[in-house]
Amino acid sequence: MLQGDYLRSIKGYNDGTFNNLRPLGRWLIGGPMKNLIALAVMALFAVPSFTRADVEDRLYDFTDAYYLQNGVNPALIDGRMQAGTGIAVNDTPNFPFQRNVRALLTLPAYDHSGDINYFTVLGGISANAFTANAAGRQARAIADSFTEYLFAQAGTDPIGFTFRQSSVLDMRHGYFGADPLGLWIHKWVNFTPKALNTSAGQQFLRSLARQNGKALDGTPIIASTSDIDNLLSRGYITVTTRPNNDPLRYAICPVIEDPTDGGIARDQFLAITRKPDGTPVEPSFLENFESLRTTGDWD
Repeated sequence: MLQGDYLRSIKGYNDGTFNNLRPLGRWLIGGPMKNLIALAVMALFAVPSFTRADVEDRLYDFTDAYYLQNGVNPALIDGRMQAGTGIAVNDTPNFPFQRNVRALLTLPAYDHSGDINYFTVLGGISANAFTANAAGRQARAIADSFTEYLFAQAGTDPIGFTFRQSSVLDMRHGYFGADPLGLWIHKWVNFTPKALNTSAGQQFLRSLARQNGKALDGTPIIASTSDIDNLLSRGYITVTTRPNNDPLRYAICPVIEDPTDGGIARDQFLAITRKPDGTPVEPSFLENFESLRTTGDWD
């Protein structure tokens, strides 16, 4: 996709949330994965990095050998993170399985219990990117067992990247020990007419909004897998994936295990859903991120 076509394809998100995206578009890397990564480039802070005890928790891209060892063909990663793109820098890695590309781009997410987490996007893959051996079969099984729920804004592409709120990551089943690459299957959550147009549905959504707050489009924020399960059981949402050959079916999105004491560097920036006036839809994510970035501790 040409740069101009790409920027037009994300116009809705640019206008609705990340209002500083368009001037940075020329830095973004190619391929369909741009539709996920580019949406997050909004506020790159030119602040020197600092060194603290938990710098080993900072996120780097992985080496080709490590991708292959863990069942993913690195040549088939769409939009693989690169330094010099505005979302990553060259830096000395902490471990031999890391490439010298450190993520600046940081995104917020709820985990399955609704707790705050931060992650990055190293690239996207289709089912074809899993290697044709036991490692590849294991990698796909891992990816299918960890779901990243995405929430497209009402009135936009229901499997697109014009978000109404932050993601929900289902990190149950030992994510940090069981998912070495940070593999996820993308699943899009959308409200049904039964939720939006019936009195029972509207009453339930009002109750959820009182509990969690409202998303960018006025629908309630969904902040945990129990919210998802409850809504799904009532027929109030649909959950949709992309086809096997779509490079946005799966994502490589490692989560920062410990963001304190330097796990988030001073030069990282947070891509968060914002209202038209620039204020964040979910301010606690930004407040905690800024505290972690500047002091090394939670707000």
